[in-house]
Amino acid sequence: MSLSVVANRPAVAVRGLVRRYGARTVIDGLDLEIARGEFVALLGESGCGKTTLLRALSGLDPIDGGAVDAPRRPAVVFQEHRLLPWDSLWRNVSLGQPEKGARERAAEALAEVGLGERLDDWPRNLSGGQSQRVALARALVQEPELLLLDEPFAALDALTRLKMQALVKELVARHRPGVLLVTHDVDEAIALADRVLLMRDGAIAYERTLDGATTPDAVRGELLAQLGVPAPSRRAADAASTPQPVA
Repeated sequence: MSLSVVANRPAVAVRGLVRRYGARTVIDGLDLEIARGEFVALLGESGCGKTTLLRALSGLDPIDGGAVDAPRRPAVVFQEHRLLPWDSLWRNVSLGQPEKGARERAAEALAEVGLGERLDDWPRNLSGGQSQRVALARALVQEPELLLLDEPFAALDALTRLKMQALVKELVARHRPGVLLVTHDVDEAIALADRVLLMRDGAIAYERTLDGATTPDAVRGELLAQLGVPAPSRRAADAASTPQPVA
């Protein structure tokens, strides 16, 4: 893997990426480029290679062909928060950071995610959403040029998920890393991304730039069609959005 960080280069550039598991080729000749400050969402059916791509970009998995030009230490936030239960929150956030000034840097990162008063608390005392906030702080304290998000909100309840999406959008706008979000949620992709990619058969099969010129409903229908999912009828959509009386 080619690893370099040059100011005028994109956050990540991939050329002809190949990744195999035994005789099975999961990614076959994939090309991808993400600019610094650009938020890219990656959709696709389960098993199409989305997480495999993210792991290759992060350096967690080797590649079998092609080239990846990426920062030496991209930051990754997984679906599971992966906090160390025996360490305080600030030590979880500063994991892998230089010891000098670590608490101060962790305090700043936790404050950004709304947990600045919880430095000495423990992971067992957090809700699921709070745990993911700490995981996000741990990623951002690295000041990454590339932030990789692997369905980080999938296990959260609907309201917490919306709050976390808003927080991520705000933090990415502030820190300006290149972002790749792996998700199964079309609405999440539309809400967060500058560009949406659809992966199929180990390659990028479709690309949609979100520039505000098209309404979210039209983009949603377009993406669902590409995923082979029929768009809901207007009556069904209206019924789903109408508050129901509480018995």
